[in-house]
Amino acid sequence: MKIRRSHALGLEEARDRIDHLAAKLGHKYSLTSSWSGDHVVVRGSGVSGRIVVAHEFVEADIELGAPLMLMEGLIRAEIEAAMDEHFGQVPQ
Repeated sequence: MKIRRSHALGLEEARDRIDHLAAKLGHKYSLTSSWSGDHVVVRGSGVSGRIVVAHEFVEADIELGAPLMLMEGLIRAEIEAAMDEHFGQVPQ
């Protein structure tokens, strides 16, 4: 699933907010996250993906394993709500 939000925060502030978002979701879903260049790599049991941070947008590209696909709608809604909270934008 891909979720994208635009922002006008500047790269450093966007990175800080992604750090906070990754920590919040990581704690709830037992995910690990680490920076690799301009994106955060996210991994967990049945979850993998990355969150790209650019000057004008952030984009989460998350893959769910078969068991979690049953909860895709709920997981998407939570990620979208968290991104809206951190970036204050409506979906593109």
